[in-house]
Amino acid sequence: MKRVVKAALILMAILTVIYVSAVVYANVNSHPYPHRYVLYAAFEYEGDTPPTEWYTPEQLGIYDAIEYEENGSWLHIAVDREKEPFPLQEKQPVFLYKDKFYQVSPLWVTPGLPESIKQWQFPIGGVLGAGWVFTGILFKWRKKE
Repeated sequence: MKRVVKAALILMAILTVIYVSAVVYANVNSHPYPHRYVLYAAFEYEGDTPPTEWYTPEQLGIYDAIEYEENGSWLHIAVDREKEPFPLQEKQPVFLYKDKFYQVSPLWVTPGLPESIKQWQFPIGGVLGAGWVFTGILFKWRKKE
């Protein structure tokens, strides 16, 4: 019985470390660009169409735009810090991207987790929690004997 409890403890510790490592890695290392780039949010422009003053992405130093399928009304823009003509979050310029006008947001906005990942959060956490409860019961049961 001692070996079963020890194996359960080791297995649960390994699974918990893997789970926590995966969550930390996903949140820390998800930046696809080198440190010379910064990600800003840009929302679909809601003012006068077309706006009187607007820019092209190249004029603003935009290296890439990341679109989100769930919501086409905003995107992340990767801006080269060396080519940024002025602080974009302060001036909030309007630019044309794929036949739509977007305005740089003064706020830092990050997308939520995709639905495919959200559906697994509760089951994985539940299994880990149940595993720790089961391991605790085994440990307590072994001490009684």
